[in-house]
Parts: sequence; C-alpha cells; structure tokens
Amino acid sequence: MYYIEGSEMSSYDKHRIYKIRVGDTLESVAHKLGIDARELRRYHNIYCPIPDLIEADFKSHLELLILAPVNSVNAEKKSIEDGTAKVVLKNDYTLPFLLRGLDKKYKVHYTSEVGDQVDTITTEVNVKWLAVDKNKFQLFEINKASNIYINAEKPDTMMDELGAKTAEILYPLKIVVDGTGKWVDIYNYNEIVTRWEDTKREILDYYEGEVTNAYIEHTEYALESSETLLASLFSDYFLRAFFNGIHVGYTANYSFENKISFPLEKNEESLFTVEQKVAPYLEVSGLIKVEQKGTYIDSSFDESFGFEPWEGNYSATYFLDSDTYCIENMNLECSIDYHEPIKIAITIDSLSDKIETES
Repeated sequence: MYYIEGSEMSSYDKHRIYKIRVGDTLESVAHKLGIDARELRRYHNIYCPIPDLIEADFKSHLELLILAPVNSVNAEKKSIEDGTAKVVLKNDYTLPFLLRGLDKKYKVHYTSEVGDQVDTITTEVNVKWLAVDKNKFQLFEINKASNIYINAEKPDTMMDELGAKTAEILYPLKIVVDGTGKWVDIYNYNEIVTRWEDTKREILDYYEGEVTNAYIEHTEYALESSETLLASLFSDYFLRAFFNGIHVGYTANYSFENKISFPLEKNEESLFTVEQKVAPYLEVSGLIKVEQKGTYIDSSFDESFGFEPWEGNYSATYFLDSDTYCIENMNLECSIDYHEPIKIAITIDSLSDKIETES
C-alpha cells in the first residue's frame, strides 16, 4: 500500500486505486499526484462501472479513483499519437452525454446558398449547463453575442437591424435537452415574452413603417404560445446542429443506419438516410470523431407520374472532447437539388476551454 500526502493509494489488479477523502476534487487530486486532471478522468472512466463515471468532478458517492499503472501513463499518451487509443462507450455502446459543468463559447459560421445567391452569417454563442432532472433531461442556457456579421459586415440596413433586435429577446434562451443530447423544448418562454414587451416599445420608438409592423406581427405570432415559439425555433441552425442527438446507442462496430431531419428550408423539415458512426480510435488530437453521412429522402416522389426524385446530401462531422464528450468543433452540410439548388453549411468551433465544477 502506498501513501500520497496523507491519502491512501493501493494496488488493485493492473490498476492503482486512490481512496477519495472528504474535500478531494478532481483538480486537487491531480495536483497531489502530479497527473493531468484530464488523464485522471480518462483512465478512470475507461475502467470504472457506469454509475462511477467522472463528469465535471467526483460524484458524491464515489469512494475510489482508478489510476493507471505508473509505467502506462506515457504509454497512454503514445497510444493517442499512434492512433491506437480506443474510444470509450458505455456497456450498451452508447456514446456518453457528460456535459455537467459546461460553460463554453463557440464561433459559429453559416453559409446559405439558394441558386446563385450566397449569404453568410458569423456570430458567437455561449453554451452553459444548468441542471439535470431525475429523467436525465438536462437544462442549458444559450447566449448569442450581439456582434453578428452578415456577409462579413455588421447589420446596416433597417431590415437587418430589426432582425437582430427582435432576435435579441430570445437570449438568454434556456432549453431542455434529452439524454441523447437532442434539443426537445424551451424552458423560459414566459421570460422571453416579458423581454419582448420592453423591446417592442423600443422598436416602436425608433422605427416606423410597413417593415416595422411586419416584423412586430411576425414576432408576436411566434410568441403566441410556447408551442408556436418552439415551432419557430426548430429552424434555428445552431440548436439543431449542436444538439443533434448524437449521444445514442451505436453497435459493436461503432455504426448504424439512422434517419436525420434538418430544416434546410425555413419551417420545413428535410429528411435524410445516413450512416452514423463513431471512429473506434481517438484522433491524433485526442478527440472523438462522430460522422453522419447520407442522402435525401424525397417524400413527395411519385413514380407513377413519371417524375424523377429530388436528390440531396447530408454530411456532419463532430469532434468531441474524449473526457467530457463535449463538442470541440463540428461542421455540417446539407443540400437538395430542387429547380433552384439549396445548400446550408454550418461550422462551430470552440473559442474557450472552460469546464467548471459543480458547487
């Protein structure tokens, strides 16, 4: 048996075991042992039972921390560099959803192509974890920065300014996410309605005319009920791309066939059949790679009338932190070749690396 600064650590099969004491945190133990906290969490999560998985910090019931043998720490780092570090799934091949304590900022870039018209929007979004309930539904707060750039320029037309102003009432937006990481509901509808009353007065004091009235009418229709707001926000590209439900059960070969819907057109869902897979081994960067690739399903196609089905493609790639399974960056493209081709491209990149422990 070994002793590390007053705390017990003993040999256990091929692992070492650290006995967690009152007041210990992941960071404090990492400091005591001289091991990176991410490496401590990674190794423990590979070999521990599912209930003992470490998320942002130790769970209250956790008594033992599983440590790598002394000579295996460098080997673990080398296995990542060599591409032989295995991705850890749960016993049922589910990709874990461990975002407790998340508080992370992302740069988001959208490109929309309709025929020859190309438009781009760039902004920043902060995603913060708030709580989890007994049914594993989690609450997140979404904040979007006010510095939105449309086609690389700040909004300078009345329509752009009105659009940005009315969008501000949504934030901070609190959303409900299920156990697969899929966004399913809005939590703070009443707060948003209250914010709108103040914003509406500001708009009427500053703007006037038919365009202003149209924006107010459109906004009030969306805010008529929590259901109408949810339906309106289902076309939000960030929410749909980021909270896409990738934390599901895979198979022994890390892949399965899935159906993905995405709002390629405003207020309309486009359906795609995709192969969804997790790369079995970590990237050289130490990240987990998840891919969804497939083709469009033309639900309106009717061969009896002699029409050819519309064609389209869907491709999304996610790179996740291998300890927290949080998105570090991702890109998504989907398209349909209508009479006028439509294509949407979304990239999301982490601007911070902030995971705070729960109080």
